[in-house]
Amino acid sequence: MPKPLFRFKQFTIHQDRCALKVSTDGVLFGAWVDHTGAGRILDIGTGTGLLALIAAQRNAQAHIDAVEIDPDAAAQAAENAAASPWAERVQVHALDVRRMHAAEPFDLIVCNPPYYADYSRSPDARIDLAKHSGELRFPELIDAVDRLLARQGTFNVIIPLNREMEFLREAQRIGLFPVRRCTVRYVAHRPPKRVLLALDRSGAPIQDDELTIEATGPFDYTPRYRSLIADLMLNF
Repeated sequence: MPKPLFRFKQFTIHQDRCALKVSTDGVLFGAWVDHTGAGRILDIGTGTGLLALIAAQRNAQAHIDAVEIDPDAAAQAAENAAASPWAERVQVHALDVRRMHAAEPFDLIVCNPPYYADYSRSPDARIDLAKHSGELRFPELIDAVDRLLARQGTFNVIIPLNREMEFLREAQRIGLFPVRRCTVRYVAHRPPKRVLLALDRSGAPIQDDELTIEATGPFDYTPRYRSLIADLMLNF
């Protein structure tokens, strides 16, 4: 049973009213993103508010907007943000990003999207909404990013490796191309399952990488993974 709250070094996530809880994917992705230099950051589908709060910790100047379609999760994410050291810089909106319009574009957009396409459906409607792409499919996500991302901005996403080509086809449709790419193995002896992508419109050469979380099994974290999340996680 997931814990009702999750403590980090500089903030706490309460998650009892959120369909999806703090996960390895979310922590890893938030830690991998380069937040440097971004003045305006958008977190699409914020859930607990985790990615927004990591962004606030990692970038001391940025204003962060976080949108969440589930009203209960949005309310709890707003409470998590308000209780954090960066309450004045993080604003949570109970909003469908497909209907979002911003007065100014964002320098950085991050998203841990619903990415399961019509299989392993959950009987819990809120978990189903959060995990499956029935409500926000890749084309709709990309169209939202096209509207909201600054011309020189960067879009970061984590998706299953087996859906990367599908996702990249949609991104290329609006002129976004990967500049950073990292495949993720949960355990060294197993094949990679996730890919982390940073995309922009520059056409710069891609920096390709691979990361392993556990060397042999549970809690045997690799030095690189430990280093990546050391400023976030307790006991690291």
